Parts: sequence; C-alpha cells; structure tokens
Amino acid sequence: MAKKNLFIVNTPFHLLTAFILSKGEFWQDENYLALIHPHGYEKWIDSKVMKYISSVDCGYEEVFPLITWMTRKNKDQSYREQVKKVKNTIGKLGIENIFLGSDIDVQNQLLVGALGKREFYRYEDGLYSYYNENRRRSLSHMLFHKFKIHAMEWMAGIKDGPYINTSTASDSKAGIGDYMYKPELIKRYSPQTYEITQEIIRAAMLDLKQRNVFSKVMKKNSILYLSQPLVEQGRFTLAEEFDRLKNIVENLGKNKIFFYKPHPNDSASKIAFYRGKLPQMEFFESVEPVELLFYCEENLQAVISYQSTALMFPDKFTDRKLTRVSLVNFYQEPLHPAYVEIMQGAGIEFPKNINEVISLIVK
Repeated sequence: MAKKNLFIVNTPFHLLTAFILSKGEFWQDENYLALIHPHGYEKWIDSKVMKYISSVDCGYEEVFPLITWMTRKNKDQSYREQVKKVKNTIGKLGIENIFLGSDIDVQNQLLVGALGKREFYRYEDGLYSYYNENRRRSLSHMLFHKFKIHAMEWMAGIKDGPYINTSTASDSKAGIGDYMYKPELIKRYSPQTYEITQEIIRAAMLDLKQRNVFSKVMKKNSILYLSQPLVEQGRFTLAEEFDRLKNIVENLGKNKIFFYKPHPNDSASKIAFYRGKLPQMEFFESVEPVELLFYCEENLQAVISYQSTALMFPDKFTDRKLTRVSLVNFYQEPLHPAYVEIMQGAGIEFPKNINEVISLIVK
C-alpha cells in the first residue's frame, strides 16, 4: 500500500538525493517535497535540472517552499503563525515517513515537531555524515542551542516533538535509519543503514536523460577541479593553491581542458585572481550537484579536490573509469584519520606531491 513521504531539503545535494529516492526507491508512494532555507535557491531557476527536480513535474504530489520558515528573515509572521500554516497544509496530508539530510538543522527539527512526528529517516549528507565525533559541540554549547530550540518550540506551540539534536550531525535519537550511497564506510552509530544502489540512481538518471534537462559543456577530454574555501579558512595560502593549479594546468597539454568549479564560499577576490592569472583555465559555474556531471559528461576523465564529498561517488553514478584525486596531503595540518580512511575506502587517490598529481591525471 502506498505511503505518504515528505522529503525535507536544504541543499542542491539533498535535492538530488531526495529525487533519486523518490524516483528509484519510493516510486510507488505519494512523495512530497519541503524546501527549507535551500542554499543558492535564487539560482535554481537558471538550471533546467534544478527547476525540474524541485517541482511537481518530476513526480512530487506537492512542493512546499518554506524558504524563510522559522528564521529571522521571516518578519511577517510569528513563529506560532508559521507553524499553524504548516499544520493546515502539510499537516493535513497524513504524512507517514519523513526523510531529511541534516538532523542538527534547527528548522528541519522544528518542522518534524510541527507535523506531530517524533522520528524520521536520514539520508546522505556528505562526508561528515559518515563520521561525526570530531565535530561534536561542547556540553555548554549543546545545552545552549537545545534551550534555544525548546524556547522556539514553546513560542510556536509545538508540543511532543522529536528529540532535539544539538550535539553533532547524524546523532539524533529520533533518526531511525540512514539512506547512504556507501553505507559500508560509515564510522558512527546508525540504527539501520540502507544503500542507495546504482539501480536506484540509474532509474532517476534515466528520467533526467529522457527529459533532456542536461546541459553538457565538456567538448574535449576534461579535468574537473572542485574548489573548497580552504584559502579562506587559512588551511594554506593563496600563493600555495595558485602554484598547485598553475603546475597542473601547464602540464596538461592542449588535448585536455581544466575546469575550475568554484565553491559557494570562495572569495570573489580569489576567483578574480585565478581568472586573471590562469586564462587557460575554464570556469564551470553551476549550482547543480556535481554528481550529475559524472553521469552526463562523457569527456570527464578526472576529478580533483581536497575533501569534497563528490570525490566519493563517481562509481555510483557512472560505469566509466574516473580518476579521483584528493589533495589533503598538501594541508599544513593533517586531515582527521577517520576521514582519510573513509575516502580511501571510497577509492580516492592521495598523491604526496604535485608530480604524483600530474601523473595520475595525464595518463
């Protein structure tokens, strides 16, 4: 018998995973989508893929854009009014199962409570959802945030909601299962894991292909660099990253194109500097999850980053051989060994110097 499922989404990666699950795993059910403070939402309209998978056109019974729900940006309604509106819309659907990517997100947990639910399923939220102990808040921080959320519940009239998680991601006692791309790599407690298999992914990708929503850009053999805001975080200097990029680009030759995909938190000055100093480097600016490129860009040969989650999953989205290179050995401080072990288990290469990087991507 068909169940009624609600997928709560905060990021483009969440949106893709929710689409995959709704199309490949729960295709016989009634599926609903709630968008809560979605990252980069104003740019989704510029992408055929993002417009499609965030709409009823892709199979959702209804989509609820809760863009500023229970945040400071919503100055027009009180917490109680916002919760009442949700109860009168989503709350009347008879939702049976809730799926969410982040179980430490304040608004996600409040929505679960507003709907009178005390448990939910988690789905893939990237590298940090595989191991979380090193990101656990101190007891004082945890209690402060817990008190703040309970105060919001009281003001909003939410009673008997789920356990409120303020400690670390994927740690809520209200989570009853985890849908993951590579559950065998999890290094934290999970009450039950479910694999998002290639079969499930292919069903969703086939739907996208048939809808002709892919916009291919890689006309020649290509290398993709997934930027992360590590210069901004002080993990290394701008000059150090620039030297690495320059060495890679200049050793590729004329038969390969090097694409740089900026991170949303990259500084404008860094991007402007790279544009000016490395004109032969192409910039791939897109809000779409990079996992879609693994499926649709046949000329993509290698992916380079530091600890981007995307390095873990090419083999889930394509049967083509894609070289995956992590540059974490270039950090001034080593990456936590648990993350290194997870990434190694996913089949990622860890070159120790720039010559090893070049040899991996030009072969």
